[in-house]
Amino acid sequence: MQKIILLTFMVLVLVGCDAPQRTRIQRLGSVESNNLTNPTNNFGSNFGNPNGGGAPTLPTITDPASAVTQLPGLQSCDLSLKYSSVDTSSFGICQSSQDETTFLFKSGVTTTNIRTCIIPTYKDAAGSSTYLGQPQCTYTELGKVVQGKLIKNRSGFESFPINGVIVMREPLLPEYFNCMNAFTNWLQIACPSGPTSAYCSYWIPRCPSGAKTNALCDQEGKNFMSQVCSAFKSKYPNSYVDIKTKN
Repeated sequence: MQKIILLTFMVLVLVGCDAPQRTRIQRLGSVESNNLTNPTNNFGSNFGNPNGGGAPTLPTITDPASAVTQLPGLQSCDLSLKYSSVDTSSFGICQSSQDETTFLFKSGVTTTNIRTCIIPTYKDAAGSSTYLGQPQCTYTELGKVVQGKLIKNRSGFESFPINGVIVMREPLLPEYFNCMNAFTNWLQIACPSGPTSAYCSYWIPRCPSGAKTNALCDQEGKNFMSQVCSAFKSKYPNSYVDIKTKN
């Protein structure tokens, strides 16, 4: 999962291990001050909350298999705590075989101040992944299995199946999506005050429609996106887990 590449002309991807693995993460450094830890100003919807598009929380159980054997499409779920990062701690996750948007999530830690977020993704045959919709976030409770739905609402990607997820703590979301959307928002990010630098004076008149203007602008947009995402990867080298949930 240490590699970031481009998928199509606008999508930069985070590549992870397809096989279930425990991923030990280096401690996340300081995070810029923001309001994402404030429940009244949430970035993602509430995973497991009916008002946020999810389903009710399942009861805390000793054997997670016993809670899912009666749920259609979830009978073969493996919720062992096989995935891990320092920031999310250990967790298990499982996708329904009947409904691509339905997931079960189980955490090995209780958190009441910062939420863990699940981002629906499409992983191709090469292991490259791109996000398909809005993050769904939840506070966690040790041993509790949460049933919820992921939302596939990214414009232009409705036909892509959800076959993976990226899991990270909520404060990382703004920088993650700055990376993911850096191609589309290239000139707005690089030149927020207009042609006030030699770089912006050169590119703004040549790319009136941004990176989609022509092949030259397309390549410069990709170069900019690569820089933004490389900075994200360097700052948080292993602070997310990229998982393939369905073949």
